[in-house]
Amino acid sequence: MNTAHIGVPERSDRFINLVDFKWLMAGMGWWVNLSRLQTDRDYIDECLQLAMTSDSELLQERSIEMLGLRGSDSHCDKVVSSRSLASAW
Repeated sequence: MNTAHIGVPERSDRFINLVDFKWLMAGMGWWVNLSRLQTDRDYIDECLQLAMTSDSELLQERSIEMLGLRGSDSHCDKVVSSRSLASAW
């Protein structure tokens, strides 16, 4: 009997990406609340903007991936623009 579990890997991958993001942020000295990161849009924005201003290219890449998880191109533009402004200083 062949069985397939559709959708479980996506959920699992999403959680792994969140945990990866959390630990990358911790490496920069920023604590992230995973529960809140999954439910509070303002908190997500705050964390992503902070991450995008970091010197860590890996953290910035993970942030861009997380923006994709949110599924909002206009939001992505807003965060990337804020990073560009921060780097201009």
